[in-house]
Amino acid sequence: MILVTGGRGFVGRATIPALGGDVVAPTSDELNLTDRDAVADYFATYKPEIVVHLAARVGGITVNLSQPADFLLENVRMDANVLSASANHRPRHLILMMSTCMYPDRLSDSAYPMTENQIEDGPPPPSNAAYAAAKRTLLHGARALHDQYRVEFTALIPSNLYGPGDHFGSKASHFLAAAVTKVEFARRAKASTVEFFGTGRALRQFLLVDDLASVIARVVRADPTNRAVNIAPSHNLSIKELAERVSQAADFHGEGRFSGVGPDGQYRKDVSTSLLEEILPEWKEIETPLDDGLRRTIKWYRDNVATG
Repeated sequence: MILVTGGRGFVGRATIPALGGDVVAPTSDELNLTDRDAVADYFATYKPEIVVHLAARVGGITVNLSQPADFLLENVRMDANVLSASANHRPRHLILMMSTCMYPDRLSDSAYPMTENQIEDGPPPPSNAAYAAAKRTLLHGARALHDQYRVEFTALIPSNLYGPGDHFGSKASHFLAAAVTKVEFARRAKASTVEFFGTGRALRQFLLVDDLASVIARVVRADPTNRAVNIAPSHNLSIKELAERVSQAADFHGEGRFSGVGPDGQYRKDVSTSLLEEILPEWKEIETPLDDGLRRTIKWYRDNVATG
């Protein structure tokens, strides 16, 4: 049996259909992951063979900056309870969801794209420091469980995500979801411009959530790696270029303007997928081209979110 935490979240909703088989995915009402006893009882009852731990408190740069303590404490509590229950019940494979936010804020140009052994080569970006600290702690916890209790794991480190079902129009939105919302609003209003904060110079890799779900499903069927593995697309584009690609995919012909005001966040955090390609040689066939993914995302937004 496969236990999926966070099954109602953005990644979870894409992942569960990809898994098939015997899956249990409790809602937060059915299982409060911040309650240690509740998590221990759930593991004792269901005895999952595989645990896919997706649950996390997540959000974009604005909410990370305004609620750092909440991001740190809630994520550490959930992760500690899942690790503790896994130590007691020892699933065959513990699959954990990380984030490229845990990588160092700045490295020399020659250090990019970053590999998994560079995670602690420097402090994480100040804009995501609390969330990054929780994710680094989770990785250390997985290693400690493996060393002491022989719990085997794979820690997946996806780049920024986008896709159908994203958090459109909320303060928790990552850039592409926010950009789709802004561009679609401007298109429907027949506006000539669309405004973004920051400079647009920061570089980002954006991974389609369906591609991440495909990788998770394959990792579930594979042997544990007992290490961290990056998952990212081949592109590494500036925020300005990404905004232009959203406009093109949405058929919006107005101008995108960056105010220069507000945080840009980490300048670059592109990661290498060399290890992923060793583990899953089919990765390049799985990866969806950005423009295709954006069109799919915008169609979902129009069908499910947009009004008027």
